[in-house]
Amino acid sequence: MPIEVFDAAAPDAVYDFLDERIGRRGRDHWAWKYRFHDSSQPNAFYWRGDDGAVLGFIGMMRTRLHGADGASWPAAWFVDWQVIPGDRGVGVGMGLLRKAEAAAGILLTLQGSEDTRKMLPRLGWKESLRPATWVRPLSGHYVADWTRRRGSRDIGAPIVMVAAAAALSLMEWRHTNSASFGFRNVESVPEQHDEVWQRRSAELAPLMTRDRLCLDWFCCRYPGRGYRITMLENYGAPAGHLVTRIDRDAGGMLRGRIVDLVWPHAQPQWLEDGLALACRQLREGGADYVQCVSSRPELDVALGNQYFRRRKLVPLWYHRLPDGAPHPDSWLVSLLDCDRAYR
Repeated sequence: MPIEVFDAAAPDAVYDFLDERIGRRGRDHWAWKYRFHDSSQPNAFYWRGDDGAVLGFIGMMRTRLHGADGASWPAAWFVDWQVIPGDRGVGVGMGLLRKAEAAAGILLTLQGSEDTRKMLPRLGWKESLRPATWVRPLSGHYVADWTRRRGSRDIGAPIVMVAAAAALSLMEWRHTNSASFGFRNVESVPEQHDEVWQRRSAELAPLMTRDRLCLDWFCCRYPGRGYRITMLENYGAPAGHLVTRIDRDAGGMLRGRIVDLVWPHAQPQWLEDGLALACRQLREGGADYVQCVSSRPELDVALGNQYFRRRKLVPLWYHRLPDGAPHPDSWLVSLLDCDRAYR
């Protein structure tokens, strides 16, 4: 089968294919995304025809699933899957997907295109509908725009002003007053994080890897940066982390995102403190609204208490689970796990 590993030696035709089919991200982006210099395992594959033309591409972001009993399983999110149009492209896509399935361990994707969602069930993939996006307004501008889009075209200025005032009323941050809760913004992930990660992974499992190497690669080494890392502290001792980001959405609004939040399981009130801190940081950064993905009941409750509203499902697709692996409905899933908008 003419499938090759995507690495630094890939021909220019592969980069041209990625530029045309996925987006003009640049070679540095693809080298970061598929970890050309940091991984002994292939993370992406492409298929070329006899004439050298690229017919398809599939890329994975590797991780591990950690269980509550200390067991772990190799896993990967496939995040780029593009083929040429037509019947030949279908065969190429199938071949690339089977290659990724064989290489990944647990192969996963979130949402996917309409074509992907149609094809995966036919190939034996299953779906978890537990993760969902939650949204909270952070500015009157966002609420006024939301009101205009959903109300009458003739909506008057007074109603828009009321909408803006409603948003401002949400700016009173609801705290739980956890005496032990503290935080520290950092430029890089400190060495102590791995010790904290070992404790949190056992408490919050099942979830994917969030160790120092993962956060350093994903956030600190991301081309163009843009992620904000905050270490959470328990009376000054490292206890968890918060990752946020701001970008501009398709409508021109500044969108804040709670990319990841890890907290001491024995202190559930920290969830609300962490969410309140994230909202405050994002609003200070100019965000009009904030999004968060939740897949766990305790986080759902905390989001509701912090004025978030559940908006839409984020289907999690998976190929197969090894014996003993927990069902995806129980996993802690966040935007850190798979968010193509930033990758």
